[in-house]
Amino acid sequence: MKPITVNRYWMASCFPDWMRYKSARFQLEKTQKKILHRILTKNKYSQFGVKYSFSSINSTKDYQQRVPLSTYDDYVDFIKSICNGGEAVLTEETVQLLEPTSGSISSNKLIPYTAALKKDFQRGVSPWIFDLFIHLPKLMDGSAYWSLSPVPKATQSIENSCIPIGFESDTSYLSNHAKGFMKKIMAVPDQVKMITDISSFQYVTLLFLLTRSDLRLVSVWNPTFLSILLDCLSEWWDSLLNDLSNGKINPPGEIGYGLKNLLELELIQDKNRLQTLKQIDPSKIQSIWPNLSLVSCWADGNATLFSETLQKNYLSGILIQGKGLIATEGFMSFPLWGREGSALSINSHFFEFLPLDGVGETLLAHELEMDGQYEVVITTSGGLYRYQLKDQIQVVGFDKQVPMIRFIGKAESVSDLFGEKLSEGFVNGIVQGFLKVHDLDATFIMVAPEQDNGRYRYTLFMDVVPSDAYQKGELESELDRRLRCNYHYDYCRSLGQLNKAKIRLVPTDAAKRVLEKDCKSGMKLGDIKPAILRSTTGWADILNGRNI
Repeated sequence: MKPITVNRYWMASCFPDWMRYKSARFQLEKTQKKILHRILTKNKYSQFGVKYSFSSINSTKDYQQRVPLSTYDDYVDFIKSICNGGEAVLTEETVQLLEPTSGSISSNKLIPYTAALKKDFQRGVSPWIFDLFIHLPKLMDGSAYWSLSPVPKATQSIENSCIPIGFESDTSYLSNHAKGFMKKIMAVPDQVKMITDISSFQYVTLLFLLTRSDLRLVSVWNPTFLSILLDCLSEWWDSLLNDLSNGKINPPGEIGYGLKNLLELELIQDKNRLQTLKQIDPSKIQSIWPNLSLVSCWADGNATLFSETLQKNYLSGILIQGKGLIATEGFMSFPLWGREGSALSINSHFFEFLPLDGVGETLLAHELEMDGQYEVVITTSGGLYRYQLKDQIQVVGFDKQVPMIRFIGKAESVSDLFGEKLSEGFVNGIVQGFLKVHDLDATFIMVAPEQDNGRYRYTLFMDVVPSDAYQKGELESELDRRLRCNYHYDYCRSLGQLNKAKIRLVPTDAAKRVLEKDCKSGMKLGDIKPAILRSTTGWADILNGRNI
């Protein structure tokens, strides 16, 4: 079946959700009330529903008065019960799996996923795909690459749970129909995700991508993932072409023999394509994939710089479309062609918003104002109720009544250059434990990302000299191991987006230097609070430190 035929079927399957969105744009308040009513009705006999008397809630105001705003810490005991096989805990519907993501205090959170929650995600994905195909129909006449995440080693060990941990692949967010279509148009086979060695995973991904001259769409989460992948082309070019010529797979790292044989059967051998590639400079991305029309990736907040770098260095002339606001906990928004920001996914969840200026009560979606800045609060079919995502957004327009939003940052102190999601609470716990184990009586400590030969790493700045018994490499390796308890930091390290953590010694006036820097940046002296985690770079020069 030709790609255009498959994509037309996929587009048709997205049409109902597209029309549902188009209709809901004119009745935002009514739509959101229906979603809240549906969630409460379906879960009124769950443990959580009984605790807060869902059955007697008759209005949005009742719900807001009875159910408090929540964070992940409020769900820890409920999640433990689900892990132990508890039924009807947060939802009456069965929990299909627990998806890991990084937490603020603990290293990981586990988010329960139900069939209804997956449908909520699809109600956001489908309008985006339909809108994309309408406005850029040439995307349908070729293959696509949707980034696959390598399956983490010992995924089940994240938590002692009788519930499966983690999606099988990134496309698990899609409907069963969509996943069926994707298998027919995917430029890279789904089995590639089973390669746990990152260098081999990247090599095999590139190998399959090179076979597809009809590649039209690339969808990744983080722009640096694609930058690093394309960085490898020049290094591996001759080996890649040799493998394409022989129909073999010889990656730089490990790959299981059975998996290798299976993937070699999937590898397309095309002499004409091979001859074309031999005449191409591997740095010329548009020559390698002349039909590539769009790359979808994060482009707001901390990702802005890296998406611009990706565009400048590799994708000149190729459109980058920023993704909407999507988290493990929920699907908040999706992009619309030619519009600034992304449309609130009003058919996915029930939304509330906390004004960032702290003035007034929680607002509903139909109460948002142009240029207003808010923190997102969601109620989902997965069992999160009035859940504070800590994601901050700004309203940049409206699609009829629907707010068009732009992600501007996290409400809590988080450093998130590449999706590592290191939070103040987690980093503080890691560093304090590190210092205690090694009896390091530091009076100044700070963790911040630093650029090192074009790549980034996190650096622990401290003003105490370790004992001679501790070798530099051993200390830094241990620090890095502790940080890798964070699920997303570990993933970024594995992909090569982050280098190994480093330790730098700073002079005794380090705290003063930080204070002076903050004051020069316009902060009031009384507003400056001690912070172990900084998300900005350049502190090595400011603190005038040296390596241990």
